[in-house]
Amino acid sequence: MGGRVRLFRRTNAKFMEAGTVGNIRRNGTVLEIAAINEAGLTLKTTTGRQGLVAWESLRGEPNGRVQLAYGDALTTNTAQGSAVTEHIHAMPAGTKLVSAFGAYTSGSRHRDQSFIVTSEGTERAEIIVRRPLGYRREIGRGDVRNNIVRNFPQAPEKQAALALLERQPGYGAGRFRGAQRVRQAAEARGSGLERPSVLRERMLSRRIAQAFEKRLPGLVAKLRRHGEV
Repeated sequence: MGGRVRLFRRTNAKFMEAGTVGNIRRNGTVLEIAAINEAGLTLKTTTGRQGLVAWESLRGEPNGRVQLAYGDALTTNTAQGSAVTEHIHAMPAGTKLVSAFGAYTSGSRHRDQSFIVTSEGTERAEIIVRRPLGYRREIGRGDVRNNIVRNFPQAPEKQAALALLERQPGYGAGRFRGAQRVRQAAEARGSGLERPSVLRERMLSRRIAQAFEKRLPGLVAKLRRHGEV
């Protein structure tokens, strides 16, 4: 007893003291195991409230596995908003893919102290890739620390569609204004404020002529001679 587990969905429990059934917590919540029996798990919240969660409530579809995970190791997103006395920020794959946003979130979960654990081999491999060919100086602990410091402040920007177009040649302000005029004209024609375009009229006439030719062969030619098509 006393182990901690993480929930993966909104979970109901039977609360012993009140004799009621209700929600004990939701996806991402970490609870303490107070008891285990055939009926299910008795889980304890951070406020001390205990509730019995039936095994069936914890099983997922379609394999029927119990949807719980270790509560002492959480992802950065899951741990966001939590606070602990001591925190370990573990990065088994190194710091290459860590951004400033994730580094700040993971590095501010502690009240007293925090530890950063990374893969030294992965950090060294990243350093080697950036070095010029023939550079033979041995990689030291200082180089590894500097690589971590280099990666943590990374703040990639999310590119919007307009920012992407601005970098493309030939997409200036004039091109955008021209596209807006075409769009506005099409909307006006669609709402009936303006007459349909000449191209649209031609296409409509051609479709009508093709329909007549299919059902009444020779009629279109006669109408053309009289100037009616």
